[in-house]
Amino acid sequence: MLDLPLVTPSILAVLGAILSWLAARYWYMRAADKELRARVAELERQQGLTNLVAQPMWAAVQERLIKELTHFHTPVMDALLVKLGPPVTLTEAEEGQLEYALRQRAVDLDDQIGLEERDAARMLPMVMRRVKAEAGAPSRSTTLQVVAVPVAEEPPVEDGTLPPPPRAAS
Repeated sequence: MLDLPLVTPSILAVLGAILSWLAARYWYMRAADKELRARVAELERQQGLTNLVAQPMWAAVQERLIKELTHFHTPVMDALLVKLGPPVTLTEAEEGQLEYALRQRAVDLDDQIGLEERDAARMLPMVMRRVKAEAGAPSRSTTLQVVAVPVAEEPPVEDGTLPPPPRAAS
């Protein structure tokens, strides 16, 4: 039959090899899993950036004008500007008050009010109407397309140098 002193070490050697392989496989897969998770997290972050909803143009203009017109010395107008949102919580009556305050700001002769602020006060009522129209319009679906443009490398000139880069078209 089988010689027991020879079989036992052979079985132990095979068992040790299998356990060593399993341990190496475990640590390799653990490292690969970490790398894979990091790659997935980066892809999710990039996907999140591409899925950002673009702010409507007139809403962005309105936001900029509100920043221009907000001052500590006009608390009533500032409170009405805050209600322009988002979300918009301004009532029709408050909108009338705001338009009146903006007309006053546009013609006020105070030295603290610059030309840019007067212009912003004139523009904001028009922009507010545009924002309302923009909010009521059906949203258009947009897609992001990535296009790869290969760069052709020019062969070296006979003296061994590369030719100068092409000039941009004017």
